[in-house]
Amino acid sequence: MEKNITIKIFTLSKGLVIKDDVKLIRIKSSKYNLLILPDYLPIIGEIEGSIDIETVDDTLNYQDINAYYMHSNNIFNLIIKEG
Repeated sequence: MEKNITIKIFTLSKGLVIKDDVKLIRIKSSKYNLLILPDYLPIIGEIEGSIDIETVDDTLNYQDINAYYMHSNNIFNLIIKEG
C-alpha cells in the first residue's frame, strides 16, 4: 500500500481546501528549500517564496506567498497570508 499526504490549505478568500493523494510537497523559501515526502518527520515553519504540491492527478503551484505550515503524521496544514 502506497502512502500519501493529505494537505489542508486555508486562505481567507477561499476558506479551507483539502487535497488527498499528495505525493510530495516542494517548498522554496527565501532561507531554505525543502522536499516533504510521506512519513517525513514532524515539522513547522514559515514560507516566504513558493510551494509546489504534486498530487496523483496534477500539480498545484503557489508563487510569491507568505505562509505558515505544519506537517505531522502525513497531514500537511498550510495557512496562506493574504493582502
